[in-house]
Amino acid sequence: MLITFQMDIQAPIEKAFSYLEDPEKQMKWIQGLEGTENITTFNPANPVGTKFKQRLRERGRVQEYEGQVIAYKKNSLLGIQLHLPAFLIEVKYQLEVLTDKSCRLFLTEKIEAKTLFSKIMNFLLRGIIKRTIKKQMILLKQSVEGATVLESAE
Repeated sequence: MLITFQMDIQAPIEKAFSYLEDPEKQMKWIQGLEGTENITTFNPANPVGTKFKQRLRERGRVQEYEGQVIAYKKNSLLGIQLHLPAFLIEVKYQLEVLTDKSCRLFLTEKIEAKTLFSKIMNFLLRGIIKRTIKKQMILLKQSVEGATVLESAE
């Protein structure tokens, strides 16, 4: 399944990108995220290949998933791959400058089912998955824009 989404964010591209790459800021918009830990050495200049674990609270339980950074260009591209028991998920966030105070986010999420059962569930839950992604992107927008407003007021 391939899901795409785009939206404009009223904040500088650097601010928006910081919410994509910073694990502390991710917890403000990724629902249920309780933490991210690098498994391999993280090179901030080129994090491609960095492996990590994310802890997510789902249905009252904390689940741990492994992932890897698969694409990176500072302030414009972040691609990750997550390995779930039943799915392989590839997410790419791309940002482009609109003005010095706004940017556009393009999201591409590819969900590959690993089993017949997960293929069926993927098909049945497609609408819910799309709504969840849209909700997270709105939370991202609100987090980035809210932080920008607070910084402007200081």
